[in-house]
Amino acid sequence: MPSFTSWLLRMFLTYIRRTRLVFGSAENMRNNMRELYLRPQSFNPPKNLDPGITIDRIDYGAWPLYRVSLAGNSAKKRPAMMYIHGGAFYREINPQHWKFVAQAVRDTGLDAIIPIYPLLPRPGATATEVIEGFMDICGRLEQPIVSIVGDSAGGMYTLATMQQLLQQHPELARRVRCIVLISPVLDLGLEHPEVVRRGQNDPWLGLDGLRQLLPLLGAGLPAHDPIVSPLYGDIETLPPVMLLSGTYDMLVADAQRLSAKFQGKGTEICTPGSFKNDRFTFIEQPEMVHVYPLLPHPEGAEARETIIRFLKQHTGLVSEDNYH
Repeated sequence: MPSFTSWLLRMFLTYIRRTRLVFGSAENMRNNMRELYLRPQSFNPPKNLDPGITIDRIDYGAWPLYRVSLAGNSAKKRPAMMYIHGGAFYREINPQHWKFVAQAVRDTGLDAIIPIYPLLPRPGATATEVIEGFMDICGRLEQPIVSIVGDSAGGMYTLATMQQLLQQHPELARRVRCIVLISPVLDLGLEHPEVVRRGQNDPWLGLDGLRQLLPLLGAGLPAHDPIVSPLYGDIETLPPVMLLSGTYDMLVADAQRLSAKFQGKGTEICTPGSFKNDRFTFIEQPEMVHVYPLLPHPEGAEARETIIRFLKQHTGLVSEDNYH
């Protein structure tokens, strides 16, 4: 049974914050995107993170870039995870993202690399260009990227970037020991009947607004192109994948389709329920909303611990000496 805190948060999303008013309307979505374009949000890390954490600004090209590490860890070649934040492709990184990253760094010992990537509708913000930027960071940083983690829009970029690394830069892809997808966007077409059905009752997301993203992100790509819909990309050579989603999130339907694909059932079938094998771990949490692992309730805390155990399992024995 869901905790009282998670129920209260769902009520807040539904009746007070009313985020769905933005995502549920094409016009409201366009207006909100325009407003944030004219008055950009801050991407600076909060000042009240764990005192044992150090954050350095290490800008890369035109992108701001941050390194988050344990205080005193200054080795330039330390293994790191890349965290790709969500925000519907047009909203900036927020304090919940930073708090999760700080916890992951503290509990895994990995550094974290945080790219502040271009957001829609700015120049350079198409999916192709942004994924190229992520791959370039993986190649140019002295620190090896041994895991990629992303939520929502960042989950799409995480899986698509991994697939493109495998195709274009296999030597970099071999360094990545695992990836984690938190409530990811997997099919930007958003047309599967189960997505449509669940979208009617999602307290956070809405179809009409989110469907405004494909023309901007894809810049002419078809909806099933793996760059914008990594559900249709190759999964055979991926490193171990963890995916977490809640059943009150309309995107859980596409998560179920990816789970079905890992089970050899294709991409049109939704296979509900958690699933695990040696390549894929799917955690489907009943009655949880979008990006629930980042939220301040018991189920979110449990999910964060699960992610950290997965990261430690697959990267805990990584030594800097492997990459010198």
